[in-house]
Amino acid sequence: MQKPEPKQTVSTGEKIVDVISGIIDWVFIIFFLIILLFCLYAIYDSTKVYEDVELPEIVSKYVEKTEDNSRIIDFDSLLAQNSDLVGWIVLDDTTIDYYVMQSDNNNSFYLSHGFDKQYLTSGSVLVDYRNSRGWGDAYNLVYGHNMNGNMMFGVLNQFHEKEYFDSHRTGKLYTPNGNYSLEVIAEMVSDKNNQDIYSVTTYRNNLPAVLSYIEQNANQKRDISGVEKIIALSTCKGTAGSRQVVFLKATKD
Repeated sequence: MQKPEPKQTVSTGEKIVDVISGIIDWVFIIFFLIILLFCLYAIYDSTKVYEDVELPEIVSKYVEKTEDNSRIIDFDSLLAQNSDLVGWIVLDDTTIDYYVMQSDNNNSFYLSHGFDKQYLTSGSVLVDYRNSRGWGDAYNLVYGHNMNGNMMFGVLNQFHEKEYFDSHRTGKLYTPNGNYSLEVIAEMVSDKNNQDIYSVTTYRNNLPAVLSYIEQNANQKRDISGVEKIIALSTCKGTAGSRQVVFLKATKD
């Protein structure tokens, strides 16, 4: 008759090692699950942001694109929904084709809200609140987020390249009080604290000073003589407080 094998005993030290090993295994499992969830959320968030850039139906249904690439905009219907709408800007052969908002007392609201005043990660294109309503100032400053895929104002960075600057020259600003033909006249990279660009109160009706600054500091420029109104488009460039600025000559149709 075969004798039973002697029962093996596990020491207290081995039990402690097994418990610690199990805990470590669970820590790694939880860690990788957290990383996985974070990656999935990042993908969702990125997708949601770029979906938000698309024009909502409450806006797009009042805008008609004609065969000659003009826009017919029912401003009365749009203003009935939100009186902060001040225009619609198009730069030909680019992705810039957006409504333009303006708050009464700050620039932060429409940087994170859409036409319907609901939170929107991509925000809206907006005129500096210190500019007068109706595009009456000689110098008007417009902001938009820099987004990948040339969305929103991300395409402005391409104007820093001479070939792109030379081949993209025109645009249109549609407003409730009439339209403007736009011509790209200069571009530069600046700092967010540059008062020669961002001190709207000082320069909104001092066009000679603005033109002089452009003449002396623009990376690329065209003939700026005869300019009576400028619209400056500004967006972030990199992470060090730099700004890409494109200057447009606006001529009333």
